[in-house]
Amino acid sequence: MPSKTPTDVPSPPAAGKGGAAPASPTQSLDRALALLDLVVASADTGLSLAPLAAAASLSKPTAHRLLTGLRNAGLIDYNPASRLFSPAFKLYQMGQKVGGRFDVAQLAGRGMDRIAEATEDTVYLSIRSGDQAICVARRTGAFPIRTLTLEVGDSRPLGLGAGNLALLAALPDGECEQVIARNHALYRGHPNFDAQSLREYVARTRADGYALNYGLMMPEMAAIGVALHNPDGTVNAALSVAAIKTRMQADRRAQIVGLLRQEAAEIERMLALPPGERYAL
Repeated sequence: MPSKTPTDVPSPPAAGKGGAAPASPTQSLDRALALLDLVVASADTGLSLAPLAAAASLSKPTAHRLLTGLRNAGLIDYNPASRLFSPAFKLYQMGQKVGGRFDVAQLAGRGMDRIAEATEDTVYLSIRSGDQAICVARRTGAFPIRTLTLEVGDSRPLGLGAGNLALLAALPDGECEQVIARNHALYRGHPNFDAQSLREYVARTRADGYALNYGLMMPEMAAIGVALHNPDGTVNAALSVAAIKTRMQADRRAQIVGLLRQEAAEIERMLALPPGERYAL
C-alpha cells in the first residue's frame, strides 16, 4: 500500500557480514524516497528529524544528509523555528503538470455510478502504479450482499483481481513477463497465482477481451475487469465489477461485460478530448 504513516515504511535490508546492510545501487535513492513519503504523509503537521530518522530506520546524520538533498531539489521545506519538514510547493507543481494523465479518476465517476445502478453490485476503478495498481474509486450498488474487497487507496500487484489482471494483460509481452517476475514474492500468499497460472490468465483475458476472476481471490467472489486505453494506446487504468459468484453466471457476465465496455468507450472518448473540453456538459 502507499505510505500513510511512518510505520508503513519498509524495513531496511537484512544485515550482511559485519552487521552492515548489503549495499544496493539505489540505496540512497530508496532511502530518500522513503523519507519523502514520510514527509508527504505528515503534510498537515510536519515532522522533525528524530521521528523521520526513526521511522526510516536511519541514523540522524544519514537522514539529515538525505533530507538536505531533498531540500536542495526543492521537494521539501524546512522551518527553522519549528524544526519541522513539510512538502514543498514544487511537489504541487509536479502534481499539476501530470494531473491530466490521471483525469480518468474524475472522468470515470458518472460511468461508475451508471454501472453500479444497473448491476446493483460493486464497481472499482484501479490505476497502475509501477508493478501494482491502486484502487482510486469505488461505487456500491443496492444489492444487499456486497463484495467490498478493496478500499480506496488499497493496492495489489498487477494480476491479482479482475481490474489488475486486465491491466497486466494489456501490457506488451516483454513488460508483462518482467512484471510477473518482479512480483513473484508477492504472489506467494495467493495459491491460485504463480507465474504459469498468470500467463494462462493473461492469455485468456486477451482472447476474451476482458478479465475474469471467478473465485480466484476469494472462493465465493467473482469479478470482471476491462482496461481503459489512453489516446496513445497505452493503458494505466481499469474498471471492474465484483459480486458473489451466484450473480456472475455466464448470461449475466455477458451483460456486465457489455456495460463495462460501453462505459470504457465513453471514458476513452473523453480522454481523447483536449483537457479543457473533457468536463463540458
